[in-house]
Amino acid sequence: MNWVKTRNFWLSTALVSSSLVLLKLTLTPAQKPPPPSYTFPASIPLSRWQFVQATPIGLQKLYTPSLATSLDDLTISGQHYRYLRNGQPISIEIRYLRDYSSVSDIVKDSTVEMARIPLTPAQSSVGAHAVYQRSQQSFITGCIPATRETTITSGQLRSAQNRIDVLARRALPWFLGQAPLRNLRCLWVRMSTPMNSTSATNSQPELEQAWVEWVQWWQNNYPPES
Repeated sequence: MNWVKTRNFWLSTALVSSSLVLLKLTLTPAQKPPPPSYTFPASIPLSRWQFVQATPIGLQKLYTPSLATSLDDLTISGQHYRYLRNGQPISIEIRYLRDYSSVSDIVKDSTVEMARIPLTPAQSSVGAHAVYQRSQQSFITGCIPATRETTITSGQLRSAQNRIDVLARRALPWFLGQAPLRNLRCLWVRMSTPMNSTSATNSQPELEQAWVEWVQWWQNNYPPES
C-alpha cells in the first residue's frame, strides 16, 4: 500500500541520515572550543569627564592559579579606566564575566579583606544598582547583562532571561547547539570617586550621572557572544 511505501521511505531516509551523522562524529575528532576572549576599548567617552588613562586588570588565574578567587575564575578580561573633572577623579573597574552569582559576592571577592560589605540597592533609568561608602570613597556597582537593564542579583539576571521575547530569540541557536538557552554574561562595573570633605552625598549626583552614561554606552556596544 502507498502509506507503507511512504513509511518505509522515511524510515530509510532517517536511517541513512543517522548513519552519516554517526560516521561524521566517529571520523571527525572533537575540537575543544577556544576560551572566550575580549579586548576592552582603549578609551570610552564620558561627556562631562576628561579621560586620563586605562590599564588592563591582571588576572591571577593566569599567573598563580592557586590564589585565584571565584571572581577571577569567572573573569574573561577586565580594565581600569580613570577620568577627571574639575580636579575630581573618577575610577571605573569593569570586568567581563561569563556568569555571576550576585553583586554583593563580587564586591566581597574583590576586596582585600574578602569581607562582605553592606550595599544599598538603588534604581536609575538604566536599571538596578547598589551604592556603598568605604575608605572615604563613594561607590556605585552593578551588572550590565546582555538583556540591557542593569541588575544586582542573580535572580534579576535570570528573570530577565526568562522573558518570552528573550527565549524566542535564543531558541533556534540553542536547538542547533550553537549557544546556551540563557545568556548569563555580565559586564560588572564598579565606579568610585572620593567623598566630599563635608558630605558624602555631594559627590553622589556626579557619580550617578557618569554611571547612567557609562551603562548606556555599553548597552549599545556590548561584547559579541563568541
